[in-house]
Formats: sequence, C-alpha cells, structure tokens
Amino acid sequence: MPATRTLVRPTTTALLIALSATLLASSPAIADSVLAADPTARNVSAYGTTSAWSRQAADGSYRLVVMGGSRVAADAPVRSSRAPFDPDVGPTTRNTRYVVYSRCTSPVAKRGCDVYGYDPATRKERKLTAISARDSSETAPSYFKGALAFGRNGTRHGLYIARPGHKPRRIAAAVPRETDLSATHVITNGEEIVVRRRDGSRPRSFDQNYGGEEAISRASSPVLSRNSAFWIRGGGEYGQHDHGEPWQVDVGTVSLRSSATRGRYGDRRFAENDMDTIALGPSGLPEFFSGAGGVSLIDPLLAFTA
Repeated sequence: MPATRTLVRPTTTALLIALSATLLASSPAIADSVLAADPTARNVSAYGTTSAWSRQAADGSYRLVVMGGSRVAADAPVRSSRAPFDPDVGPTTRNTRYVVYSRCTSPVAKRGCDVYGYDPATRKERKLTAISARDSSETAPSYFKGALAFGRNGTRHGLYIARPGHKPRRIAAAVPRETDLSATHVITNGEEIVVRRRDGSRPRSFDQNYGGEEAISRASSPVLSRNSAFWIRGGGEYGQHDHGEPWQVDVGTVSLRSSATRGRYGDRRFAENDMDTIALGPSGLPEFFSGAGGVSLIDPLLAFTA
C-alpha cells in the first residue's frame, strides 16, 4: 500500500516569514558608522568633508563642534551658547569652508538674535554686522560663496537673501525656522517645506507641519545639493506614542530642475529619535545624520524611488 502523503498548506505567518527572509537576503546590510557617540549632538551640517554640529556640555551650555577631512571632531574656540547652535557649512569663493549660525540674547523666545560666522581655517569667529539689524532678530542662517539666506523677525519680517556688496533683500514674508542655500535655490522649513529660486520666484511646497486630532505630520532639516532638495519627513498617530511605538521618519527629495510638485522618498525608515537632522556629503546625497546615537554616516546610502 503506497504511503499516504499529507498536503500541508503554508500559513499566512509562514509566508510572511519566508517573504521577510527573502527581502533581508536581497537587501544590503545596514552598517551605519558612528562618528561621534554623543547623544546630545544635534543640528549636523556638512559641505564636502567639513561638518559641524551642536553638543551640550556638562554645565548645560552648548558648544560648536567642527570636524574636517581627518574626521577628528573638536569644539571650535568660540563662546558657548545658552541654546543649541544651528550651524550651516558652506563653500567660500576660494573653495574653503565657512560656518554660520545665530546667537540670541533670549534663546527660548528667539529674541535679540544676530548671525555669526566661523572660519575653520583661521579658527576665528566674527559677527556678520552687514545683516544684523538693531531693531530685529536674524535666525536660521545658511551660506554659499559669500551669499546668505536667513529669517528676520521684527521690522519687515520674512525670508531674506544677502549677496556680497548688496543690502539684504526680502524674498518671502514668512519667517523660516530653517534654511539652506545653493548657487541657484533656497529651501526653507516653516509651516511647510518650500523650495524657490534665490530671487524668490517659482516657489514649490511640500510636506506640511501640522497636528490634527489623531495624527501629526512633521518636516525638517531641509538641505540642497546642486540638482536636488532633501528633507526629513515623518509623523504618525498619537496612539502610537501611547503604546510606546516611535514615529517613523524617512528622507524626501525633489529635483530642482524638474517642474514636478511631488517629492520622491527613500527606501529606508528610521525611528524619529534616531534621526533629527541630515547633511550632505561629497556625493551630494544625504550621508550624515544626527540623533539619539550621536552623529553617524549612512551606510549604505539611501536609494531613492519614485
């Protein structure tokens, strides 16, 4: 008598396990490398091989950290701050690097703020008096080859662009919380992510910041490469936090050369606390991020899909 064969149908759980194993086998392993294992590190910015961020010292004050191509991070020899630094690293016309940030007499209220610059080559800091008005506060600066983008509160508040030898020009009425500047464009974060030309024309909006009754949406850390814009996007339902589930974030991007009105998003998601800021590396793609684990390199680089 032939042996009886039992037909076993795969369960849904088994199928999911098999599918997960297949995806894991086909996906490159995540091997992010930590550059600075400091949980207080925030607001990382980079251009080329130079990066800068803010850290909190033991006395509660904040220090500006700068790291060059040797990847040795050190506190810059500048006065500490009562609020986290908001550095932006950009290229000079001599192809060296320059770091700009704001200092405020009332950090919580963002009052009495002026823009300062730090030269890593000379290790000197100076107040940028050409854009620091007496009757207003200047915040969220970014720098590119002598030009600056920044927000101004007070008289004629808004988004400003300052070029060498010219008075600052207001190009939008909304005051940004963050900016980044390239040779052709400026990107800002306020109520939403907005990309526009440096003269203020052709604004395009993405990913609003809002909180509803059941869910929240957030966008932050806008940065520009030559041809693309990037930012962190995320959020989730309030119930997730109630059950100990972290909100998820990923990296959004859009072409500066295309008229598309939708961003294209990456293929990897992070826990919200693990990524609070991104910065571009020599590749022109997001290579650095700061979060609860400190400052790290993204490995492998994110692959973007439509």
